[in-house]
Amino acid sequence: MISSEENGHYITLLEHEGDDAQDIFMPHLRNNSELSHELKVDDIIEAFVYHDDNGGLVASQLLPDAEVEEFALLKVVDSQPFGAFLDWGLEKDLFVPAKKQKKPMQVGELYLVRVCYDRESGKIYGTTKFDSMLATLDFDIRDGDQVEVIPAEEHELGYRCIVNRRYIGMIYHNEIFEKIKLDREYEGHIKKIREDGLIDLSLQVQGIKGLDAAAKKILEFLKKNGGKLKLHDKKSSPEQIKQVLGMSKKTFKSSVGMLYKARKIVITDDGIELTK
Repeated sequence: MISSEENGHYITLLEHEGDDAQDIFMPHLRNNSELSHELKVDDIIEAFVYHDDNGGLVASQLLPDAEVEEFALLKVVDSQPFGAFLDWGLEKDLFVPAKKQKKPMQVGELYLVRVCYDRESGKIYGTTKFDSMLATLDFDIRDGDQVEVIPAEEHELGYRCIVNRRYIGMIYHNEIFEKIKLDREYEGHIKKIREDGLIDLSLQVQGIKGLDAAAKKILEFLKKNGGKLKLHDKKSSPEQIKQVLGMSKKTFKSSVGMLYKARKIVITDDGIELTK
């Protein structure tokens, strides 16, 4: 920060796009003036830079829930015939024009939105009509990668999720073994990046690493429960296995096979036991 004024501060960018850094005005926060007045000349801060209604660059101490080309689950705070306004963490709400809405937005409801930049006007806006954009995205991830997953919408087949803030994926109901909460961050794994730009996701590690993790979980359960587990790879239902261990029957059977071959367990008529 280079100088202080009555209505705000002037800052100079240390990290920026373009050829030359420029000094930008950062108004005092209307709803948190205390935070603004705590700043001192020569302080180094993190700020969000955007175009105001007049097309000029301004900065904010507040950081948005999503930046340009990112996705977020946002709440509508005002809705008009020409568009809706969503809370995205800044004092100035994110505008979603009516023509950029799949269906009219309702105040108080959460929507999965992509943040976009209009090069002609220099303004940022939101859209829920992003499906056609997905196939054109540049992916910096690949099958098997661990990713940040935020469930945003529940559908008949599963949960539509935000992936690393930049992509959209799906976790299917038949592969979910824990209670899912919307807008909560989970650790996920990419099963497949599809041609339409959607990503098939799993909350479980895939491949041999996933089986190793499942086998370890079974061993830990056995050690904590007297060395016995009344689940059978043939007799127990998928629901029973899911309820007790939080994994699929297929994963359970494969993991039990691994443990049996390694002579760490024995299989009985009632279930499995640790070897003595």
